[in-house]
Amino acid sequence: NFHASEVQPLFETLGFTKLTPRIAQVMGCEEVALGDPGSLFAPQEEISLNDLADAKSLTADFYKDKTVAVHVILDGKTPFRTVTNAYLSNGDTIVKTDDTKAVLAVLQGAKAIVTTQTKEIIEAFGADVPAEISLFNADKTARVHDMSLIAYLLDPTRTNYGYLYLTERFSVPSIANGSVDVECVSMVKALLAMNEVACECARREELWSLYETIELPLIHTLVVMEKNGIYIDTEKLAETTTRFKEELTQVQEEIYELAGETFNINSPKQLGVILFEKLNLPIIKKTKTGYSTDAEVLDMLRHESPIVEKILAYRSVAKLVSTYCEGLAVLINDKTHRIHTTFNQMVTATGRLSSSDPNLQNIPVRTEKGREIRALFYPGAGYDTLVSADYSQIELRILAHLSGDEALIKAFVEGKDIHRFTAAEVLGKSQDEVTSEERSHAKAINFGIIYGISDFGLSRDLGITRGEAKNYIDLYFSRYPKVKEYMDRMVQEAHETGKVRTMFGRQRELPDINSRNFNRRSFAERTAMNTPIQGTAADIIKLAMNQVEQKLEEQNFTSRLLLQVHDELVLEVVNSELEAIEELLRSTMQSVVELQVPLIVDVHHAENWALVK
Repeated sequence: NFHASEVQPLFETLGFTKLTPRIAQVMGCEEVALGDPGSLFAPQEEISLNDLADAKSLTADFYKDKTVAVHVILDGKTPFRTVTNAYLSNGDTIVKTDDTKAVLAVLQGAKAIVTTQTKEIIEAFGADVPAEISLFNADKTARVHDMSLIAYLLDPTRTNYGYLYLTERFSVPSIANGSVDVECVSMVKALLAMNEVACECARREELWSLYETIELPLIHTLVVMEKNGIYIDTEKLAETTTRFKEELTQVQEEIYELAGETFNINSPKQLGVILFEKLNLPIIKKTKTGYSTDAEVLDMLRHESPIVEKILAYRSVAKLVSTYCEGLAVLINDKTHRIHTTFNQMVTATGRLSSSDPNLQNIPVRTEKGREIRALFYPGAGYDTLVSADYSQIELRILAHLSGDEALIKAFVEGKDIHRFTAAEVLGKSQDEVTSEERSHAKAINFGIIYGISDFGLSRDLGITRGEAKNYIDLYFSRYPKVKEYMDRMVQEAHETGKVRTMFGRQRELPDINSRNFNRRSFAERTAMNTPIQGTAADIIKLAMNQVEQKLEEQNFTSRLLLQVHDELVLEVVNSELEAIEELLRSTMQSVVELQVPLIVDVHHAENWALVK
């Protein structure tokens, strides 16, 4: 006999989340521990609401003091998706509707009751939420339990948090196969069955506060930002595309001239033959199919031949043309004439947001051509200026706070130029004597330390010997000893627990931290150093954008939040509100959390996105 209640604790300890429900099904056993999803098989009354009148007849009794699961079917593209079908279950009754007006009536009716009478709302929307149902996520009491979001916080390294994984992760029998209607009924039942287990897992892993105060409110913020979009000047976009393509052709001809023949620059195989056979450049590394010509290799060959610099320039412009010039053109919404990116809340392992269609996070801001792409974004009709609010050196400030290093804290508290200060400390000279090159070297190590940089990596970045780089790192840690202690402590904790956490409790498991493979173990150790810092920065910007959006709504500003890019918020502002908005951004973002060092926010406004930096 199979006794799930006895086997389950062992399976859970071993991480076998898939086996219990599957074995239970094979054994023909309805007993499944954890959450007792036996109710999944219990008959529930099914009601179909086929018109608006029926939907309005759905009474408060369906919601009152009940845990209600919601599953919806969506149509359309971000951010104008609509709900075409809705399935709701309170454990006794399942309500189904496929009439769009009835769906909205059901959801609007739920909105009025959710915040006051419902016990809990269970869903698995994740961040894929249209405006009609983001209303559930505005509930400040966090009675909304989003299964996908909870699963992401428990294990942020996965690529998918769909229903099948949720049933496996939270030990609920798999969704039945059948018609769409049967599948959806099974889904809404499964959501209800997994609720208790999921919430208990989040609380046991001390993730509930993170979920309740940061991630759940963020869903509403992201829905608003996606719907707002950002205006792009189509004429300037066309002009920029033409100019970049002309430059691409010119660089291509220069490469052919240096190579002495024409070839496919985009083919690694053909490029490898030109560089390493015809021009006899040093072979850095090989692949299974020939010579490696990746960015790292070309960077190391920069000084070997002028053709390498041209190839790097070609690749840079080609990527801008395909990804942004041509890519942006097809993503302009016909109705709003704006770009509406999709913000991904459950993608990065560190907790940072990413964006797609288009990816506005990766426009290079330190290159002239990258700035030309940003210069295409303007305030839209009815707005006068773009405002950028950017955290200044937030990761270094977090490092100072988490490490408690007195010298680093003192530098930030006194408002020093941290890179000049570091150069002076490491080199043993006054800040006035520090050269621009020495400051640049200090900047490289300041940020490199956060990512666990090695003497090899630093020597490559600065063009110095490994011995010089090692000496620099040793001097750095001698001046900031608690930074070294903190980094060592994070690595040690990771070895002991298999995971690391941010200041707000966000966790990331590191399965390779005790690997016998040196490269895997070393990468995991660097991740252990970096994730608490980068993840805490992600938590802070999420807290800040939630509070900014809340204040914009509460105070009825016309100005609105458009984008979040790493440590930067971008808003579309009317001139009459400019001063108030800039003050709101500074006061909110700088006070969102109290650290041992001040959080500083740089706020600027200009006629396009490139000029606000």
